[in-house]
Amino acid sequence: MTITLAWERRLASYSEIIFCSDSRLTGGGNIDVCQKVFPLPREDGGIGFCGSTLIAYPIINQFISYVKNYKKNVDRALDGSELPRRFAGLANRFLESYVDAVDLERELLETTFLIGCFSWRLGRPIINKIVFDNGPKQYVAANSPFPKPKSASLHKGAKQFGMIGDIAHHYFEELGRHINFANATRLDMEPFSALASMLGDREFSDRRGAHSGVIGGAPQMLKVYPFFRTVEFGVHWPDRATGKLFLNGREVFDFEKIQLPQIDARTLEVRYPLEDLAHASEFALPAEDIELAAVGSTESRHHVAAGRGKPTTK
Repeated sequence: MTITLAWERRLASYSEIIFCSDSRLTGGGNIDVCQKVFPLPREDGGIGFCGSTLIAYPIINQFISYVKNYKKNVDRALDGSELPRRFAGLANRFLESYVDAVDLERELLETTFLIGCFSWRLGRPIINKIVFDNGPKQYVAANSPFPKPKSASLHKGAKQFGMIGDIAHHYFEELGRHINFANATRLDMEPFSALASMLGDREFSDRRGAHSGVIGGAPQMLKVYPFFRTVEFGVHWPDRATGKLFLNGREVFDFEKIQLPQIDARTLEVRYPLEDLAHASEFALPAEDIELAAVGSTESRHHVAAGRGKPTTK
């Protein structure tokens, strides 16, 4: 199954939204290279899921297409706060389109979405869960604060936090080892570190372990910045020193040279590949090339002055 997370990371001068999840899909075995968090084409939000891919993947693909091809979405004239309701509406329209549907009640109750985006109307990020309500038999959008029974201070201070998937009790137990629930008022990268710790523990990732391998693969991460920019992160798993580079769950090929930022899942150190480029002055033309360029430019001017470089007209 899954652990998928989204939270507001509050920095000194701005906030950002971070999505992360494991990379395992199950069914006839484990597939540990699967994308579960997705950027939205508006560049101000993202979406993640847990549950049945039979339901989740087509709905997410349709929603991304809707965002990309509706001008008010692309221009962000439609405020981000409207997106959870629009997503729920699209999901319900999708369910209505089923022909001769089998009983999907169990899959629908297990399939939940997280959507996070920035609202220019509210002046802050919002994170909502999209859950199936078995009463009206439809998906609905719900606010997602940090659970107050776990931490009253984070419920009040951290504002936006969403966690969906299996073994929630164990996840919050692990998160409590990374942050002090008694007095913490904001979240940094602790939710990611807690997930990474669980993914490195065979108790949770081994299919024959105590929890039947409900999560697995490398962690994947997506950031949403308030200046309308979404960035997928490469993840060095289990760390940069001993592991490999993964992007959206899959191992990056040796010949791939991705320009995205890369985070060490253990140390949280972030590396930006473009920072390896030399200073711009080091790319200046050698003196002899500058001289040749100047000579060529002079000759061109002489041709124009002599009339040989003038364009002809009919």
